[in-house]
Amino acid sequence: LKAMCFHCHGEEPKPKGKLDVRLVRLMQKGGRSGPAVVPGKPAESLLWEHIASDEMPEGPKKLTAAQKAVIKAWIEQGAKTLRPEPANADDAKYSE
Repeated sequence: LKAMCFHCHGEEPKPKGKLDVRLVRLMQKGGRSGPAVVPGKPAESLLWEHIASDEMPEGPKKLTAAQKAVIKAWIEQGAKTLRPEPANADDAKYSE
């Protein structure tokens, strides 16, 4: 996500679609279209829907099949992080 999504959904003061993907809780909250991640349910996760269909990221550079598999598995396994997320998203560059 950091490599392909942060430039539109995390690094800008106003993320596109009001979606910030820097922290899991922000993805669960979602943006203009609703929650981006539903832990354990990739089929209900807009993030997965847009990535799987190659709608996102915009432009010619897309995620590889291996990158997509990692994201899908992460959602299936509950979209967990290795460490607790910081209280303030601005204190985080990304969550592992």
